[in-house]
Amino acid sequence: MKDEAQKKTQPVGARSQLGHLEQIIRDELGSLHVAVEPLLARVRADVSALYPESGGTRLAPKEQEGRQDELLGTLNELEDVLEALQLAVRSGRPGPSAASGEE
Repeated sequence: MKDEAQKKTQPVGARSQLGHLEQIIRDELGSLHVAVEPLLARVRADVSALYPESGGTRLAPKEQEGRQDELLGTLNELEDVLEALQLAVRSGRPGPSAASGEE
């Protein structure tokens, strides 16, 4: 029981937060989630560079700052695209695959 309490109070890492975000996107958007995959790939790459696996190489401070700026820009772009897709889902408009005739 103590272990469960510790898990709840420990900060969640960037990689698991990203995984959680991706799951929410899939749940909210259904098949439309593929529209944000290129942006999510960029976010994954930035998170991997900023938070390397155990034993991985950390970026130099200047590189880290640049990568953080890239990540912030990508997240802002992702937010805009997600808002547009959520509006489409809520209004019942067809998504990109329906518009192109794909299923």
